[in-house]
Amino acid sequence: MVTIVIHYLFKKIIMKKSLVIAVMALVSLTVSAQEEGTMRFGITGGGNLSSANLKSSHSSLFGFYAGLIGEYNIYEFLYVNATVKYSVRGVKDVDYYPFKLEWNPGYIEMPIHIGYRYAFSDKLKGFVDAGPYFAYAVSGDLEANDGSSLGLYTDNAARILGGKYKRFEFGLGGVLGIEYSGVQLKVGYDSAFTKIADVSDSAKNSNFYFGLAYMF
Repeated sequence: MVTIVIHYLFKKIIMKKSLVIAVMALVSLTVSAQEEGTMRFGITGGGNLSSANLKSSHSSLFGFYAGLIGEYNIYEFLYVNATVKYSVRGVKDVDYYPFKLEWNPGYIEMPIHIGYRYAFSDKLKGFVDAGPYFAYAVSGDLEANDGSSLGLYTDNAARILGGKYKRFEFGLGGVLGIEYSGVQLKVGYDSAFTKIADVSDSAKNSNFYFGLAYMF
């Protein structure tokens, strides 16, 4: 009887020890997700408020973006990320007597940023990152306020704009945000180095954006 009781207690101790080891391993894996040399991925989406420094009067255009994020932790506080997203930007109410014009190119964009993360607590973190972005337009229309429209990259659109609209864009951007348990709230700004068309050297895009991301 004594032997059975001892065997039972020994078995219980071993089971509890195994459970403690498993829990410690899980906690260790969770903590290491933010340590150096680790990767994580996420999804992101939000709104754009874009403009361009055109010579003629115009208004900002509201668009949207959505995409995927990959992030590599160089150190616990230092990281590099790359985003691939579809982004609709442009301008509206551009004077073209007697009409008002709008164009809304849709880009495949890839920002590559290096960033700094500050941990307020285990779950709450602030971050800031910046770097270049590359974009290529895959869609877009030129629309007039009389209801007519045509493809933004056609010869007819080039005659109206005074030069062919360029598909490729390159610039610099930055992001400021806060993260809680993998959910990020962020705002950012991009400024293009390349001009949007062969119209004037000053015709370059700019974009203020805001949105959410979830990091796995």
